[in-house]
Amino acid sequence: MIKLYQFSRTWGLPNLGHFNVKVETYLRMAKISYDIVETLPLKAPKGKLPYIEDDGEYVADSSFILEYLKTKYGDVLDERLSEKERATSLTIQRLLEEHLYWVGMYTRWQYSDVNWQVNKKAIFGSMPPLVRDIAAAVYRRLIKKQIYGHGMARHKQDEVFHLGKVDLGALSSFLGNSPYFMGEQATSIDASAFGVLVNTLFHPIESPVKEYGLGKENLVAYCHRMMSDYYPELDALPH
Repeated sequence: MIKLYQFSRTWGLPNLGHFNVKVETYLRMAKISYDIVETLPLKAPKGKLPYIEDDGEYVADSSFILEYLKTKYGDVLDERLSEKERATSLTIQRLLEEHLYWVGMYTRWQYSDVNWQVNKKAIFGSMPPLVRDIAAAVYRRLIKKQIYGHGMARHKQDEVFHLGKVDLGALSSFLGNSPYFMGEQATSIDASAFGVLVNTLFHPIESPVKEYGLGKENLVAYCHRMMSDYYPELDALPH
């Protein structure tokens, strides 16, 4: 049985971590059995969540995890895709995970103290107060450096939000009236898209990017569809 190490569920979402949602959703989509181990990334192989353990083998980073799962358990979701469609999926993944994701990190860890307190409570709230405050301060400083190193935090606030809106607009245009990003059937890119979009539109972190995204009816409907398809035991997302 695969063990999936990730944050505790919170906010009424599958997970507060974009990539935690990605991996768990893929496991559900591919119908691969797993158990969840709720944890923090303090001892994670690469210092981040999620990671998995399978038959004594540890695999970290969501992209490598999905590659591992496809190799070992079969590529049941993407086997019908053409080479061009696979390339398109990879392009969408990069937009989601290497750009829009960092807009989200900016809104959670840097944009406002109100957002930071919500984020801090969700991640570190189970710790004793003194340990919680120290750990939160250390991680916030580290992640703000990562956001700056990526380049997102080098922009002005309104520029960051503009970039996020452009990303959401492009995703909305590409999705169009299709139920899933590659058409009528869900594929692995939907695990990634759902992980980022549900953590952009439906978390309690407020920003102009979230407000703009909630105005994209097809993206909102997409998140509801994925939630209903793959997390029926959880409460429905707010409308």
